[in-house]
Amino acid sequence: MKLRISECDYRTLRRLTAISFRDDIEFPPETGCILLVSRNEHPLNPALIVAGILEPAESDLTESAKDGLTFSRSYLRRALLEVRRRKLAGFLTVHTHPLSGDGVGFSEYDDANDPALMANLSELQPTGTFGSMVLGAQVAAGRVWAPDIPGFLPLSELVSVGERIRGLPLDGTVGATPAPTAMFDRAMAVTGAGALAALARMRVGVVGAGGTGSLVIELAARAGVGEVFVFDFDEANLTNLNRVLHLRQEDVDHCRPKAERLAEVIRQSGLPCTVTAVTGGDIRKESTAYDLLACDVLVGCVDRDWPRLILSEVAYQFHIPYLDIGTEIGVGPEGIASLDVRASYTAAGRPCLVCAGVISPERIRLEGYGEAELERVLGMGYSTDFRLKAPAVMELNMRAASWAMLLLRHLLQPFLEEPLPHSFRESLTNFSTRSREHARTPGCTICGNPERLGAGGGFPIQTLREDLN
Repeated sequence: MKLRISECDYRTLRRLTAISFRDDIEFPPETGCILLVSRNEHPLNPALIVAGILEPAESDLTESAKDGLTFSRSYLRRALLEVRRRKLAGFLTVHTHPLSGDGVGFSEYDDANDPALMANLSELQPTGTFGSMVLGAQVAAGRVWAPDIPGFLPLSELVSVGERIRGLPLDGTVGATPAPTAMFDRAMAVTGAGALAALARMRVGVVGAGGTGSLVIELAARAGVGEVFVFDFDEANLTNLNRVLHLRQEDVDHCRPKAERLAEVIRQSGLPCTVTAVTGGDIRKESTAYDLLACDVLVGCVDRDWPRLILSEVAYQFHIPYLDIGTEIGVGPEGIASLDVRASYTAAGRPCLVCAGVISPERIRLEGYGEAELERVLGMGYSTDFRLKAPAVMELNMRAASWAMLLLRHLLQPFLEEPLPHSFRESLTNFSTRSREHARTPGCTICGNPERLGAGGGFPIQTLREDLN
């Protein structure tokens, strides 16, 4: 099980414990804090998600040279009350081992005292999840209480999501970097062995298998991504042949799902990537959206705002980074006025797509109507919005797909200018690329609510339940 944390909270964690690793102190003290956590229950990607850090007061931590660090009863009680108030899963206690070198582990004192504390917390909160973590200067170890065993289950990795995606093993070691296969040797000019290894362990969710989505799937497989989940509910038709990679006339004749065809092609290619077509494919439905939680990274290749809203909510609540791409063709009185490609990156600490103006609440409202009702609303003038078919020009789609994969590579091993802008817009008509920064809208319910960040299922995802359809 992984532990996912926002980059902002990880910096806070390191700030609170920094005194333990200062070189100018001969015998630095142990210190610690409490991580409030929610859960990702998906069986393919179970994780604890840090929903916030409860900072200790001066009297909350007591260090004894003989026994180690002790958390006060009032501090533990305050954490438990906060878990109940926010309807979270539980919390992890964190403490430091200041003199650790390139390895760290739980001490005899930890092993002797943690079981009683965890058992007591489980009695007070029977459905709660509790555990502990020990930090070294550059290493960490983590575990969660498992009363049914009895004992502890190890946490595998701390994943920090923000301006970068960083992984830290939670087995107390620095961790070894496996050598990439010869197939990806030439990619090391941009992506080193560590980042390639991270790509190989990743499950990337691609939402939409059309003109941009099919290209993203192809590029992800050739970048070395280990697995791709494809969310798409469309069957092949004649209009897809010029814009969906690898589709054939026979796929159109048999109304074959696009996602199935793309999975077949990658399987036959010999690339070490598994492509899975998610059953149903429509993330607006609750049961399908659940499989978004199986993914480590999400890429949105859709031309509708409702799916973008769902992806945004998942990104903030489960700390799963989300890359959104799109294309736009502007037409003026004299013909083509603009050919634009956009790529946006959404994660904790960054403005959401509503604040960036990519998602329109009005368009979300219209997309909730059936076709007949939508025509009536537009015809009656109840909306000033209007619908255009999304561009289907492969040359333009390729630019967007390339941006998505370059951004993913950058998040694992930076090579673009930092800090990373909230979005990029490339204009092909005037040969320019512009970066854009956005500010959070005051009171934004997605990125402006601190209690939503890392809350897991504590806030409803705006899907359509099948029993209401």
